[in-house]
Amino acid sequence: MTTLTISQVSTTTNNQNDRYSGEFDAAIGLPPKTTEGEYWQGYLGYTLNTGNTPF
Repeated sequence: MTTLTISQVSTTTNNQNDRYSGEFDAAIGLPPKTTEGEYWQGYLGYTLNTGNTPF
């Protein structure tokens, strides 16, 4: 008897601190969750590009 093993890559990722999360939070007017990493770079990048500060 042959056993077939299927490996799956986890589809859940922790994207809470990425650049796009920061841009989104700034776009909808939320205060920043953190002031470091890619999240902060996205948050600042959005405010520099638009000139709108969400706080």
